Amino acid sequence: MADLTDLMGVSPKVIAAQVQQQLDDARAVAVRELRAVSTSDCSAAATHSALPPPPGFIGELAQFIYQQAPRPVPEVAIVGALGLMAGIAGRTWHVPGSGLNLYVVLVARSAIGKEAMHGGIAKLISAAAEQCPVAGNFVDFSDFVSGPALVKACLANPCFVNAAGEIGHKFLEMAVNKDSSMRSLRKTVTTLYSKSGPDDVAGGMTYSNQESNVASTKGVAFSLIGETTPGTFYQSITDEMMADGFMSRFCVIEYTGDRPAKNSLPAQRPPQPLVDQLARLITHAHSAMTTNRFQEVAFGDGAREQLDSFDRECDAAIHEAGDDEGQRQLWNRAHLKALRVAALLAVGDNPFKPVVTEGQADWAITLVRHGISAFERRIRSGDVGEGTDGGREQRILELCREFILLPAEKIPSYLKNGAAMQQVGIVPYKYLQRRTQRISAFEKHKAGHTPALNMAIKTAMTNGNLAEVKKETLALQFGFHGQAYRVFGMD
Repeated sequence: MADLTDLMGVSPKVIAAQVQQQLDDARAVAVRELRAVSTSDCSAAATHSALPPPPGFIGELAQFIYQQAPRPVPEVAIVGALGLMAGIAGRTWHVPGSGLNLYVVLVARSAIGKEAMHGGIAKLISAAAEQCPVAGNFVDFSDFVSGPALVKACLANPCFVNAAGEIGHKFLEMAVNKDSSMRSLRKTVTTLYSKSGPDDVAGGMTYSNQESNVASTKGVAFSLIGETTPGTFYQSITDEMMADGFMSRFCVIEYTGDRPAKNSLPAQRPPQPLVDQLARLITHAHSAMTTNRFQEVAFGDGAREQLDSFDRECDAAIHEAGDDEGQRQLWNRAHLKALRVAALLAVGDNPFKPVVTEGQADWAITLVRHGISAFERRIRSGDVGEGTDGGREQRILELCREFILLPAEKIPSYLKNGAAMQQVGIVPYKYLQRRTQRISAFEKHKAGHTPALNMAIKTAMTNGNLAEVKKETLALQFGFHGQAYRVFGMD
């Protein structure tokens, strides 16, 4: 198969046609090999996954990351594949007014194999580097500790993905807002999201020592992917991080399943056709970047209609949210994220003339809706920021249901008559107090945990969902001398 350097002196159109034919031939071989190896495994996993596998080339990347994982999880593979593709294609290709960089966070419980994301990306890049030595430039596993450090990295290398481990801990540090390095990092990450377009300029840095100054550069496509546990991630998010648009830049992919079975035969190397195709894509991206060339991704009529309809859906959701900043930020930039994901899918399938198809647009919208749904569920349950009055009331009612449905052996030892109270639909205040101590909407409330709890209970009583039981009744029937509430409207 001819190397790109052998085509020097031939017209660009002829080069594009010949290389595209090579890509198409390699894709056909890769698809046959990949399907032959793992169709049954991936199909079985898909039944437990909330997300369908991505189509096309990105789907093939995800399939390998899944295959090589010691404990395969589809969502882990999807995040890795999207991040790798954004790191390669984020700057050269663009949609109107925006490059294709992505911020994606995988949220899943510990010990499910999240680290396979990093291992799979490393294997793919290592294999591609045998043909394309610059492949490693598009992925960075560094732990950036300040905004200036990240800016320097971006100005030295204007297109890459930072694959961060345990990103939730970094969010916690940025949320505290006391460390100037973390404040600058959060600001830089927020700003860089919108600096990937061909007409955007990423600012440099000025020091008192002029020899240390770093000039601005045109178009910086910084992508970020990371993994974290639900408790660390959602508890790190403050109302300020929601309101200032920081969180609206992230696609959140949540895996709610348990620890998967061990992969008895993990793949050690990507299939050669997939490596060949990845190396060609990286070669083309590097060539375009060094000559400062950009290419706009087109949209088929059907795909454009789908994405325009989703844009209207986002507008309607924002209008409906009113003054609720948390809800507004859920939908802000949702359409832009769908555009970027759809365009990346198209570039993977045809880098020389990418056109988004209906299937690609549909998958991109599904991905973004999945993230919004997961995040919205967490907001309403009080896991994110200070929450809302309605969200805290809802969480109290959920905890009441939880108590009433507890198996006998799970009733806390400090509630000696808990089983008897369960039977008549009565929930002790003490149970609610202890269960809300680590819930963000109560713990981070500006008035404090106990006032937030009391206000939520009062709201539930006003709305007819709870009623306080007289102390005399509690003492006489249950030997209980604290506060407790009868729950209404529960089957």
